[in-house]
Amino acid sequence: MKTKTLVVWQDGHPELERMARTLGEKLEGMGIDPVVRMASEVSIPDMLAASSYLFGADEAGNLSYGEVARLLRGINLAGRPAAFFGANGAAIAWLRDITKDSELVAASIDLVGPKPESSAIASVLRSFV
Repeated sequence: MKTKTLVVWQDGHPELERMARTLGEKLEGMGIDPVVRMASEVSIPDMLAASSYLFGADEAGNLSYGEVARLLRGINLAGRPAAFFGANGAAIAWLRDITKDSELVAASIDLVGPKPESSAIASVLRSFV
């Protein structure tokens, strides 16, 4: 059975969607099954079925993450890895904050900007294997 990674991206941002889909393709190439969803489409079964997570945002506090943020406050995902990608440090800091109660293990490297370096992407994705 393949490992499943949930890749979540903030609704309404085409560049962020491209990054999420690129990450999904790279995960597939590593033998990991990606589930790529807009934040507003994420469900409890999506969260529970995944063994790792990639969260992306271009702005802090975006309403499309409302249900995801609520889920992450009430679910224990202790020990599962998570990584973050987005336009800036403020958006990523916000993602880290909304995921902290779920006890995910946050990657030490964030993917910042519309086109993160290939070496950073590879390093983050290797942390899932």
